[in-house]
Amino acid sequence: MQATQTKTAASTDRRTHKRTHVLFSGCLVSGDRSAKGILFDISAGGARVCLAEPLDSCSAITLRLADKIDFHVEVAWRQGQMLGLKFREAPAKISATLAGLLPLDCFAA
Repeated sequence: MQATQTKTAASTDRRTHKRTHVLFSGCLVSGDRSAKGILFDISAGGARVCLAEPLDSCSAITLRLADKIDFHVEVAWRQGQMLGLKFREAPAKISATLAGLLPLDCFAA
């Protein structure tokens, strides 16, 4: 148990932006393929999503929320169907786009 706590603390310390837990549906789009998934957390720097089906990663990936809000992302890590995504846009742009959906303190660095 201690090793898990240490690993979690170390991971948290590396984050630049505060994460907020959410349950949003969305999809990842890569070329002409897409995969639906659930976002579990999000910040001005990235998001964690679990896909319902695999999606081959390529350099151009879009995270689509509410069928109309698109974010350009790259895969930071992958563990099975769970992916850590890093936003390619500036954190200020991400914060402005998500400002009405999330608590203001989640945008604090």
